Amino acid sequence: MINSAIAIIPARFGSTRLQGKPLLDINGKPMIVRVWEVVRKVLPTYVATDDSRIADVIKREGGNAILTSVSCENGTARVAEAFAHINTDSKIVLNIQGDEPMVSETDINILLTLMQHESVKIGTLVTSILKEDHQSGSNCYVDRADDGKCHDFSRRIENSSLKKYRHVGMYGFDSSILDELTSLKPTNREKNERLEQLRWIENEYEIYSSVIETPGIGVDTYEDLKKIRKELDRI
Repeated sequence: MINSAIAIIPARFGSTRLQGKPLLDINGKPMIVRVWEVVRKVLPTYVATDDSRIADVIKREGGNAILTSVSCENGTARVAEAFAHINTDSKIVLNIQGDEPMVSETDINILLTLMQHESVKIGTLVTSILKEDHQSGSNCYVDRADDGKCHDFSRRIENSSLKKYRHVGMYGFDSSILDELTSLKPTNREKNERLEQLRWIENEYEIYSSVIETPGIGVDTYEDLKKIRKELDRI
């Protein structure tokens, strides 16, 4: 499996809420380094970034970094651009978010297992919804059937009609469809909800998911950053 899959971590410097987010210090290490250190234990790993400062940090650690365009509209576009510059025949590409410093090897392997199914061209992860999830405006909720197929994604939990889960921002792609996905035009729902996966569903691409128990904390705000620093202090 390792020989047929790679991981790409998209990491852009600009952020409306946390400028330079990938380089923010988390207990002595830049956030992007913490993510990279975990992912590389599972798969050959590349960081795709629009900023030489991020690339230099990874290269100093002995990692692979690829400079991509500042005009990439989302993480998938950045992953696709980076993949085009990697000399590989990997069938599976994992998109591991650069703002998930508590990502686990277990979760990555669960996604890899899902991507081994011949019918799965796009895979992702979901988890149970906790009470505190309702208080965040940045969460995404998933309408998911028992076979793992995701029928819809929304920022609003009340829009779910099947079994409700919280989305975990990690994707697996069959590498043969990356160019197809990035050539699709944005849809109105995608723009309104700020969820790129709606573009895929509305263009009739199927997304399958696996359930994980304890996902890490994504960093979207300074409150998230403080929470993660406290969590890592306990470890």
